[in-house]
Order: sequence, then structure tokens, then C-alpha cells
Amino acid sequence: MKKPFTISPRILLHFGEELIKNESIALLELVKNSYDACAKNCTIQFNFDNEKLAKIIVTDDGYGMNLDVIENVWLRIGTENKFVNFYNNKCNRFPLGEKGIGRLSAHKLGNVITLISKMKHDNEIKLLLDWNKLDIKKEVKDFLIEYTEEKENSNFKNGHGTIIIVEDLKQNWDRRKLREVYRNLISLNSPFENLSDSFNVLPQSNINVFEGLPDFEDIKKSAIYFGHCKMEGDKLTDFRYEFKPWKSLSKVDKGRKVKLTDLIEEDLYLKKLENRKLYYIDLDNHKIGPIEFDIIIFETDSQIFSYVNAEKSSIKNYIKENGGVRVYRDGIRVYDYGEKDNDWLGIDLKRVHRVGGNVSNNIIIGSVKINREKSFGLIEKTNREGFLENESYYVFTQAVNYALSLFVRERNIDKEILANLYKKHKVIEPVLSDLADVIHIVEENVKEANIRNEILKYLGRIDKQYTEVKNVLLKSANVGLNLSSVIHGIEKLISSLVGALKRNEYNIAINMSMLLEKAIRGYTAMIKNSDIRLTPLKDIVSVALDNYEFRFNDHKIKIISNHINSNLLAYLAESESISVLTNILDNSIFWLKYAKKINRVISIFITDQINGYNSIIVSDNGPGFNLPFELAIKPFISGKPHNIGSGIGLHVASEMMTSMKGQLIICNKHEVELPPEINESEINKSIICLSFPKEKTKKKND
Repeated sequence: MKKPFTISPRILLHFGEELIKNESIALLELVKNSYDACAKNCTIQFNFDNEKLAKIIVTDDGYGMNLDVIENVWLRIGTENKFVNFYNNKCNRFPLGEKGIGRLSAHKLGNVITLISKMKHDNEIKLLLDWNKLDIKKEVKDFLIEYTEEKENSNFKNGHGTIIIVEDLKQNWDRRKLREVYRNLISLNSPFENLSDSFNVLPQSNINVFEGLPDFEDIKKSAIYFGHCKMEGDKLTDFRYEFKPWKSLSKVDKGRKVKLTDLIEEDLYLKKLENRKLYYIDLDNHKIGPIEFDIIIFETDSQIFSYVNAEKSSIKNYIKENGGVRVYRDGIRVYDYGEKDNDWLGIDLKRVHRVGGNVSNNIIIGSVKINREKSFGLIEKTNREGFLENESYYVFTQAVNYALSLFVRERNIDKEILANLYKKHKVIEPVLSDLADVIHIVEENVKEANIRNEILKYLGRIDKQYTEVKNVLLKSANVGLNLSSVIHGIEKLISSLVGALKRNEYNIAINMSMLLEKAIRGYTAMIKNSDIRLTPLKDIVSVALDNYEFRFNDHKIKIISNHINSNLLAYLAESESISVLTNILDNSIFWLKYAKKINRVISIFITDQINGYNSIIVSDNGPGFNLPFELAIKPFISGKPHNIGSGIGLHVASEMMTSMKGQLIICNKHEVELPPEINESEINKSIICLSFPKEKTKKKND
């Protein structure tokens, strides 16, 4: 025996009401149908009666439907009409609806639906759906839809289009909910698109319920940082960043622009981040197609934001409600990327995990545009809440995040300029600065010598203890920064040693054993206690080179150094100095790898040319610094792609040099005199000078 499936009429409720998350998504589905019908304009009218929302009317000027289309397509649930005919139609659009159930979304809004539609040169069709009658029906076929056919055109000026009237509304629409839906409807069109684009969504009301809502163009004028880029295949094909300070920021000489040709070549290639390693990605390999990304970033720091020439609370409220990065496919928003509860790029999560150098969703407005014809790898979920999280989606998010990291890197440069000009900074050592202020107050105002001396005694102890604690923490931080690189190198050495022994390659095994011993000895030198004393600089260089000899060989990096023949001495702490130099070498190795240099070279040059100091100058032929010196040594700021660096390497190195009365200086090739062969071979793209004092610095109380 054989039995067929039978379908309860309640399946229509599941498709219409229960699959649709909220009213905004329901309206979006109706708007998509207007788009697929080649409409130029879609109006959503909210009609009130006695201060209560009575009906919602969705009107478009698309092709409309005749009786044949309504009977065989519109009234057939799950039709393949769009899916099978997935080619651009007469208006060169690809259909946004695929599942054939979007028309049921009106049921999420209300129980009584009136459909009026007309195709050019056809009769006008009026159809009534009363969902209240569905529960009394046993079979879907028993739920009959009433319709009439009119020869006269009374509703469409252009002779074609569709009107959907929703009544007997299911929810109580208060003013707050209405304004939220209005915000979502406005966001269906990208704010970065030209108003003359071929499809516009226009929310309206017969009362002033939407009055006073800010306009994006006005809000946009309050931003400072702007970015636009295009990604195709495996690289960036367009990149524009602009810093546009307000006229009220009179201390800023001018803005700044960065274009595609200003980036280093390696920055052009798209990369994803996995386990803190970078891998190349190609959008075409994952059927994503080209991506356009626009972003504006606001400056909301109170000491700078106070200069904005606009109503400040309106701006903050707007970006609080509308902040985030939204996705648009063929100009129509893909819900609900960019909403408060969907941090799809992990922007806020990255900010939590790492202090400084990142943005948050509540200070940005972004738009990601993709082409439906070329983005088959991105598949929308049946419930209309974004894409299936497949491999294509993962690569899509990584590509956008990569572009975002480049914009944030440039923004950090200009943000630092503003901070230096307008923020009331304390000096680098706030605790010691505050203590100095207190000591001055005590010396000036406490008249009794015994009391004054007693207070100053305790303040002196605090000063000393703070300095000791800070130096311990700095040393720990510096060693910790190098720890992962050292351990990774030791693991690779052990693996190579085991492999050589298994292959009976004893000469190689002996060499690996020697390198392993050097690496462990070098790390031991970094963590042992040491005092500041007169030390040969060549000893520091020698240990640091031993630490990374295997890594230099592994990455095919040539080392040029004059340390063997140098007799220069300086006052320094040996273990701390080795850690600092190792940190700098690790930085060079990363950027040489990143830039895909074929002939990789690092120069280590010991010199006395900087007055009062003997110095170790490290230079390489990598891409050079992409951050100004002042920003490069700031904590938690990184110029690395995807912001993957800790952002504290150079900061800790600089602080440690300061604690030894030395200095870390980022130079250019005109500020120091390097050997001719270094300049001729252009091993001067990145130059860091570690300068140690020639003479012992006396303590304050000596």
C-alpha cells in the first residue's frame, strides 16, 4: 500500500509567521519582492487612525502581476519561478528571493491582507487573504482566496505595479517600535549609495511619527575618518582613506589622504588570520565575487568631540543605534548584519581582547556591497537572517576584516595627531610625575621640618619601590614577548635533530645540537638577573644572533654585522639588552617574511656616532615602518595586518632602554651614517637605533 503526505493549513503559519524573526524582516521580504519586480521605488506607508497604527501599505511601481502569474506563481508556495530563472531580468537585476515563501511574510504583520496588482496592458487584480479563517480549514486546498478582476485602472499612475495592504495588525506598534522599524527600512538602502540609484525604499506616515529623526548626510559631516576599498580575486584593486578634520580643529594643519599606490605591495594581497598566522585568500575560489567596502569612523573622545559643530547628543544617539557594518547584495540589505546583537566581524570582541588600537561598532558606520551574480558561495538562510556559515562566509568575513585593519591602522596615525594636539596628556611616567608634584607641595607648604622630612621619607620609598616594581614588570614583559619565538625555534630545532638522527645524517645532527645549545644558552642569558655595568656591545649582539641563528637560516635571512671587530663599550644591563635586541630582530624577521622579499638581509652595525652614546643599529631591506615613531612605540598599537601584533613590543623595548638611561630611536637613512654597502643595497628601509650611555649615569641622590 502507498500513502501520500498530507499538509495541514498550519504549515502556512510556520512559513509566514514563525520563520520570520521580526517585523523588520517581514517588511524586508516584501521589499525584496518589489525589487525582483523591477520597481524603482517602494513606499511603505504607516497609516494611523486615532493615534493608533491601523494599516501598513506597501506600494511599488514594478511590473506587477496578472491573473495567470497570481494563480500559478504567487498562490503557489515554494515556487521555483525565481530559482529556475536565475538570470538577470529586464532591469538587469538578479532575484533576491529564492525560497518562494517571502510573500507569506505579510502574515507576520497582520491577519488581513489585500493584494492589488496590475501588469501593463492587463486587468487589475484584487485579492483578499483573511488568515483568521485558516484555523477552521482541514486542508490547504480548502483555504480559498477571494479575488476580483477590474478592467479600469484606478490605483496605478504608470499602468502597472503592486499594492499590499496589511490590516488587523498583530502587534501593538508604539512610537519606539515604529522608529526602530523606520531605521531598519532606511538602512535597506546603503547610505553610501547615490540617491539616483535604481531602487529606493521610502517609509512614510500620515502623521509626524518619524519627525526629528536625524539624516545620514548630516551625521556624516560629523565623522573625521573615511575609507573606501574594492577587493577582487586575491587583492585590493582600489583603496582610499581620508582624514578630514573639522574646521574647528584649527591646530591641525591639514587632512591626509592614502591611496592604493601608497600601500606597500604586500598590503594589496588579501589575507585571513588563523591561529595568529596569515594565509592568502582568493574571493573567486570561494564564489564570493568582488567586494566594495565603505566606512566612516567617528571621533567621540570628549576632549576632541567637543569641537564638533553639530548637536552632539543627536550624533551619539544616531551612531549608537545605527553603528556597525551592514551587508548589501545588489543594493539591498542582507539582514541582520550590523545590528546591535550581531557583531559578525567580531569588532567589539577584538576590542575586549586587546586594549587600544581597535575600533568599536558604536563609532563606525560601514557598508559591504556584493554582487549576487558572482556571490553564489554566500547562501542566505531560510529564515532570512544572514548567510549560511560555510567556508565562503568565513573567507568573506576575513577579507572584510583585513580591509578594516588597514583603515584602522591609518586612522590610528591621525587619531594620535589629534590626541597630541588636543588631549591633556600626562607625561609618560604618570605615577612618578604625580609623586614629584606631591613632593613639591610638601616642600613648599609643610613648614615643620620633622613632619616634612617624615612625609618625604615615605614618598622617597614609594618612588624607589615603584621604580623597582616597574623594572621587574618590564623585564618580565620583554622576556615574555620573546618567549613564543624562542620556544617555537627550539621545537623546530628538536624536530630537525630527530629527523637527522632517523636519517643517519650525523653531521646535520651535530649542527642542530649546537644550534639548540646556543638557543637555550641565549634564552638563559635573557632571564638571568643583571646589573648595569660597562659591557662590550659585541657580547650583546653575539648572544642575540645565537638566539636566532636557526630562524635566520630557516627564513633564508642574511646577516651583515661588524660586531666581531667592535671594541665599543656601554653601560647597560646585559639580560635586558639581549631581550631588547632579540625583540627588534624578531620584528625584522616578521616584516621581511611579510613583504615576501627574495633576498632578505638584516644589518647589525655598532657605532659611536650618536653623541654621548654607543649604539647598536638594526636595519633591514623589508617594507619599512608604516607607523610614525610616536605611534610605533605606543602600547597596544600595531602596524601589522589584522592588528595581529601584541602592540607592546616596541613600547616595552623603548621603556626598557629608558630604564637603562639609554634610548630607542627609529631613524631614516638620512639621520644616521650607515656603511656604504648597506645604503647601496638598500638595507635601510627600517632602521632602529639602540643607544646605550658611554658614561655611568648618576642617581638623583648620589
